[in-house]
Amino acid sequence: MKIELYRTILCPRCLYVSRILKKIVASSFPHLELETIEVATNLTRARQAGIKTVPTIRIGNDALTGIILTPRMIRRFIEQHL
Repeated sequence: MKIELYRTILCPRCLYVSRILKKIVASSFPHLELETIEVATNLTRARQAGIKTVPTIRIGNDALTGIILTPRMIRRFIEQHL
């Protein structure tokens, strides 16, 4: 399974979510693939994926987005797709 993180380099929330997501995947789900997509340089891909805000975590056609994404929210989102 592949997890996509849509983010921008200048977004502090994106940096926070990126760090949390990497830790969660490394410690609990090492078999999952994590791809980070920089929205500023991949606008077409982000639009095609329906990304409207960052950070957004996407698994399949489902997306988790929000101003504050907690470690618990991120872990639950991943577990729902296993």
